Amino acid sequence: MNHRERMLAALRFQQPDRVPRYASLAPAVAEMFRRETGLSDPAAYWDWDVAQVAFAPPEPPPDLGARYGRYYAELDSEWLLSWEHRDFPPEWGVATRPAHLYHLSAPVAPLRNLGSLAELEAYPWPDYLGEWRHDHLERDVARLHAAGHFVDAHIGWIFQTAWTLRTEVGLFVDMHDRPELAEALLARITAIRVAQAERLAAAGVDSISLNDDIGSQRGMILSPAMWRRWLAPRMAAVIQAVRRINPAILFRYHSDGDYRPVIPDLIRMGVSSLRTVQPEAMDLFAIKHQYGRQIALEGTIGLQGELMHGTPDDVRRMVRAQCQELMPGGGWLGAPGNTVTPDVPWENLAALFEALDRYGKYVA
Repeated sequence: MNHRERMLAALRFQQPDRVPRYASLAPAVAEMFRRETGLSDPAAYWDWDVAQVAFAPPEPPPDLGARYGRYYAELDSEWLLSWEHRDFPPEWGVATRPAHLYHLSAPVAPLRNLGSLAELEAYPWPDYLGEWRHDHLERDVARLHAAGHFVDAHIGWIFQTAWTLRTEVGLFVDMHDRPELAEALLARITAIRVAQAERLAAAGVDSISLNDDIGSQRGMILSPAMWRRWLAPRMAAVIQAVRRINPAILFRYHSDGDYRPVIPDLIRMGVSSLRTVQPEAMDLFAIKHQYGRQIALEGTIGLQGELMHGTPDDVRRMVRAQCQELMPGGGWLGAPGNTVTPDVPWENLAALFEALDRYGKYVA
């Protein structure tokens, strides 16, 4: 099987030749890979199965200071708003506050002082279809398909975009005290995500991915009722939009943490796979037993357990156990649940993919 055939089989609950795999590496880990292997492409080295396409930033990029600088004029703390620092999307006007820990940082919300719907309407929203470049998408997808790749496209966030613009506290206060502001903010964000998703679906991608962290390791960040009220209809609108263009397109959803109460909702709205099922927060094997024929599971390899603190043999045993329990019937992709950070030893990262090679093959 090639990469695309393997991914499509697994995501459609068929058994491929082996478990599909991929990972995301923090910049320091990518450098560690280059140092340890002498190579530059971890996807080729470990035979990862997912390729990405994306909108390209405008050329020349607009002056972010002129566009958004007034929203930070009163701040004297350290912050960055530039095309070179993309931990948070600068095209939305969200500045980055360096955290000085690995690649990590924190957002500075431009709409933290929002007071009215008029101010919200006046905000300079990003224009992905009019300003960003996307005429390359069909060519990129065709090239990757011809090479046997499965092609995914990530459209960003809805909930996270809202709170990085408004602050978490500000968004939750709006939901309770000024729902018209929360409605207008989420509607504007959703319309932009729908437009992005429709354009990518028309370009022929195999899957659309949306990230929206709604879980912590002790439960959901917002109640299931709040999620159903404020977020579920917006995500459903994105899924419905892309399926009108291509009914077969797959929709992959990421959240960290424990979001078990809404998994049935995600299945009903048409989510194809959970891109992270975090073992520190949820019982992987129980999720597989309960939902394994309805929604595919990804990102089941935790970053806080064996991969970070164990030995290579511990990692191999963990991967073997996941292969034994999660492989049957397809519907599982072997991948870390989030970006691999530099506190994961090289030997453990290498052991992860060695173990997937050893234990992740299906019997013909």
